[in-house]
Amino acid sequence: MSKKDLSYDFIRLLAYFHRFGWFAVLLLCCAVWREYTPWFICVASFIFSIWSFVGYKLKWKHIYCSFQNACRERMTPNRIHWYKMKKGDIYGVPLFFFISGIVFLILLLCS
Repeated sequence: MSKKDLSYDFIRLLAYFHRFGWFAVLLLCCAVWREYTPWFICVASFIFSIWSFVGYKLKWKHIYCSFQNACRERMTPNRIHWYKMKKGDIYGVPLFFFISGIVFLILLLCS
């Protein structure tokens, strides 16, 4: 296996983790430590939103591939065209999770 193949596979692995893996980790943490579930949801929402937004701004390949996967396109880590991404996906998804994190935090602090 060449170095290029390993890089390609690693980017795809990170993209799948960005798309699905963080949620699986969240569910696992919530199952193990049930009393902290609201805090896990709050922190995970913030981390995901920041990760997605910063990843787009810094042009991380796995973020592009993650959004490709979300649009049911084939992941192409070696052919990235940032201009083809929908602005609603780029800014809307992180904004939704950031606002969700804020709402969870307010609810946690008020209860």
